[in-house]
Amino acid sequence: MDRPRGRPDHGLGELPKGRELTAPVVIRRLISYALAVARPVNADAAATRRRILESATQLFSERGEAGSVREIARSAGVSLAMVHHYFGSKDGLYGACVDAMYAELAELRGHLMGALGRAAAPTELFERAVREGFRFACAHRPAMRLMMRGVVSRGAIDAARVDEFLVPFLEQASTMLSPLTGREPGALRLPLQSLVFLTGRYAIAEAGELMLITGMDDPDAALAAVEEHLVASAFALLGLAR
Repeated sequence: MDRPRGRPDHGLGELPKGRELTAPVVIRRLISYALAVARPVNADAAATRRRILESATQLFSERGEAGSVREIARSAGVSLAMVHHYFGSKDGLYGACVDAMYAELAELRGHLMGALGRAAAPTELFERAVREGFRFACAHRPAMRLMMRGVVSRGAIDAARVDEFLVPFLEQASTMLSPLTGREPGALRLPLQSLVFLTGRYAIAEAGELMLITGMDDPDAALAAVEEHLVASAFALLGLAR
């Protein structure tokens, strides 16, 4: 439709009758337009990548590396091309899922180790570390299942992860807990690793299994009972009194 003569098509919408297209009007409308159409590209990209990782972690934890990238894309609400754009290949996506999980574990480890080193009451802090570690593992159940699946299939933690994560954890934790327990750091490595195994195994369990194990009918009560058991086991393994 042709516009009326004398009303140029400036692309800024119709002006009210009697209003002129002055510089302030143009600036205000351009700002409003920019705010309306602007998209935070980096934020969108990060959100998309995170969504793909979450879907992939869930599927890989259930099926291992047999999980389909097409299914992951569908679950994440993105195209197959988008998955390949961010991760290159299925192997790249699987590796990114594992990397993301270990990055979160490393962050938790740093937080707990730092707090343990500053604690005025180390036994209280140790109990808190056990509880927070278990809750973290439960909150990241798909990632924990993915890690456990990898260990079961290979019979060991990936060699790179041993040097990057397991060895530093055992060395730091055993050194910090040695004065508290009165035992040499080397003697604490096995009890600490046993605690890690217990925590991981209970964290990946479904509510039904935990209720069966604890003999409770309420899933929250069963989870709380398992947490208490882990704390008691941690103190017993290290020979500490609560």
